[in-house]
Amino acid sequence: MKKIAFYIESLVVGGAEKVLIDLVNNMNLNQFDITVISIFKNSVYDQYCYQFEDTFKNGINYRYLIDNGIRRKYLGFNYLFQRINKKWIYKRLVKEQFDIEIAFYEGLPTEFVANSANKRSIKLAWLHTNQDRLYKQLTIEEKKQKEMLYKNFDKIIAVSNGVKGSFHNIFPEMKVKTLYNPVNIDEIRKKSMDKDYRKNSKNEVLFVSVGRLIPIKGYDRLLQGLKKIKQMEYKWKYWMIGDGSEKEKLENLIRKLELEDNVKMLGHQDNPYYYLKNADYLICSSYEEGFSTVVLEAMALGVPVITTDCTGMKDIFGMYECGIICENSQEGLEVALSKVLNEDSRDEYVKNALDRINEFSIENRIQALEEFLNGFS
Repeated sequence: MKKIAFYIESLVVGGAEKVLIDLVNNMNLNQFDITVISIFKNSVYDQYCYQFEDTFKNGINYRYLIDNGIRRKYLGFNYLFQRINKKWIYKRLVKEQFDIEIAFYEGLPTEFVANSANKRSIKLAWLHTNQDRLYKQLTIEEKKQKEMLYKNFDKIIAVSNGVKGSFHNIFPEMKVKTLYNPVNIDEIRKKSMDKDYRKNSKNEVLFVSVGRLIPIKGYDRLLQGLKKIKQMEYKWKYWMIGDGSEKEKLENLIRKLELEDNVKMLGHQDNPYYYLKNADYLICSSYEEGFSTVVLEAMALGVPVITTDCTGMKDIFGMYECGIICENSQEGLEVALSKVLNEDSRDEYVKNALDRINEFSIENRIQALEEFLNGFS
């Protein structure tokens, strides 16, 4: 039996964290002894992060290394990690011996596993983000340091071919394997039945978005685009599900653009799926994604997608037209919104989404992951 450790910065509500939980909860525990290690107990970002609770099935080990709710421990770790031998810190915090250690996100988990003191473990780095965006601000020297960091890994995994390509743009000599994120189709469909929602009018198109309210999600340009659409006198509503640092700014923008009758901010929802199920379209207005979990979830519910052409979307759609991938701009969003309000292609989009989503089922993705991990002796 292989002992595997997945490292993540903190276990808060987010796409990567949800993917990790789905993966480990569905892996074969007769083949793998799994431990999830969160470097910090709580989020280190903002108050709009929601902790996952009671999420691991029996047999999955979980623990955190630093209780960052205690300020001196958090500051002490950060101070030492930047100034002394990182392998020494690893030895103090991680006592187990693992066969495979996986840094499940860029940043701190990657740096931590790269400095593992376990000489015999296979080390894997899992990329979730467009690397061009992460590295375009770095100096040549800083890029060299990152390259040396990744050379400590036996294999690098990317969640999409888009992420893989962006990594190769910076480090062309390194080999990367694509392993798509899964979607737990049955679970999402079951949760979508918890409540029922009906639109006020059959002639009214309901758009929904789900995600943290942060700048990279592009909600401000989406609202600007919706203002243009409103002037064309289409019948539509838009529900924004999520919280984040941009909440107040977006509330003010809705008032400024006089969109109060069309746009509702529903805040964080533990179960957004019954809203999503009854939407006509999911909108993803992001500047960047890696491999959007919420787009997969929408497709699992037969909801077509309007999305900007950001990383991972072409991987998700494949050869299927599951909605519209538009130019990554406000103008592109306006064109896509006008198109779906003017044409009657939704039924075809729904059929394509339901056909395509099976590629990303939890069963198919777990099989691919386990075959990959079993390839290491």
